Amino acid sequence: MREVGIGGVRSMLASGIRSPWVIAWIAMFLFVTLAFGFRKSNELIRGPQSDSYMKAASRYLSGGDVYVPPEPTSYWPYPPAMLLTVAPLAFIPEWAVRIIWGGLLATCVVGSGYLITTTLLAGVADQVMRKRISICLLISVAISHQHILSPLTYYSHDFILVLCLAIGFAATVKRKEIVAGCAFGIGAALKVTPGLFFPILLIQRRWKALVAMFFVGAILTVAPDVIRPQNGETLIAGFYRIAVNSSDISVAGGGRWPAWNPLAQNLSATITRWTMTTPPEGEEEHLTDWAVVHLDAAARSDVTVVAFGIVLGMILCVVLASGWKFNPELSPLTRLNEVGAVACGMVLLAPHSSNYHFAVIYFAIASCIIAVMKKRDPFLVVICIALCLLGLPSGRDLIGHYPVQVMLVYGKITFGALFALAGCARVAQLQRRERAAALSFAYSE
Repeated sequence: MREVGIGGVRSMLASGIRSPWVIAWIAMFLFVTLAFGFRKSNELIRGPQSDSYMKAASRYLSGGDVYVPPEPTSYWPYPPAMLLTVAPLAFIPEWAVRIIWGGLLATCVVGSGYLITTTLLAGVADQVMRKRISICLLISVAISHQHILSPLTYYSHDFILVLCLAIGFAATVKRKEIVAGCAFGIGAALKVTPGLFFPILLIQRRWKALVAMFFVGAILTVAPDVIRPQNGETLIAGFYRIAVNSSDISVAGGGRWPAWNPLAQNLSATITRWTMTTPPEGEEEHLTDWAVVHLDAAARSDVTVVAFGIVLGMILCVVLASGWKFNPELSPLTRLNEVGAVACGMVLLAPHSSNYHFAVIYFAIASCIIAVMKKRDPFLVVICIALCLLGLPSGRDLIGHYPVQVMLVYGKITFGALFALAGCARVAQLQRRERAAALSFAYSE
């Protein structure tokens, strides 16, 4: 396999982690991260996410209706199991809640990074390759930095989900099927979208993981109703009601954001903004109709169904590239690629995905960057260039509010996930070819 040899990149990889260039790059990244954190310190202390969490926890403990909030700003759109992470915090002072929740998220970040790195490096004996993979993981952090910093800024729960995926990935590589199933089951109970792993485990005939995922997910889902029965409808019924409700979540009892909201970066919302006349309130802000093509509701629905089918098809191709039956002998990179593809599907197919929900696509970006480091495939090179461009800082302080809004309207973050998913599909194809070539060589001997 040929290795990437582009000027300073090749020199950086060859010199390893002790290179002054690498140290300077890490220092620069840490500086930007800390500067961003200090600039956002007010939001960090008074984040809207943590506020809605605690209000929902209080309503739950008092027996009130969690899914019909008394005021629009305290909506709770998450499954019942998520309440188990915040209800215990209702008994302690607010300043302590901030510290504990921040510590929990920091633990999830460190734990996820440790599991991903150690799992990928465990079977690599070549010290040069170990350093190169480590650098690729750091580059992936740089590309994903907006998605990583966003949930930390707003005290969102999304890194709990990242940790679940990291545990599932590590357990799969180490052949601990029950642990993997439990991790995916916890993720599905907390956010639903990791439920995409269920049909994948079924396709791969990983029966132990499948059963563990089902039972853990089911137990966590019914647990809040068992621990604290509600005065009105059950939490499960309330969540189902808002899950099938297409209204604005800023309205009491609503289920998701309006599709034209630029903050909604899931696939269906981006398609809507490309094909629907800009509503009056959006046109006043953007001064024009931003639709690329105008489609009626039926045509828009057909386009969305086709787009969903393409996403599901790419995920299926990634999974089936390793065979219809689960092969525990395949490399950790193959498993990282599978998790990355599913993670992209989680945010693209969800009814609502904002910026801080996209931290999970780090798995896919890391898979693409490592694959390019190992083999200079033209398609993957283009994918990685696109990911780097889409990952450039686009803060309002740098380029202004209007350009950022335009990029969000057209789905900058959505396309980042789509490129990452396409990269995972290409990585799976290349890995399958390599395995076929190795098998052919073995038979020829």
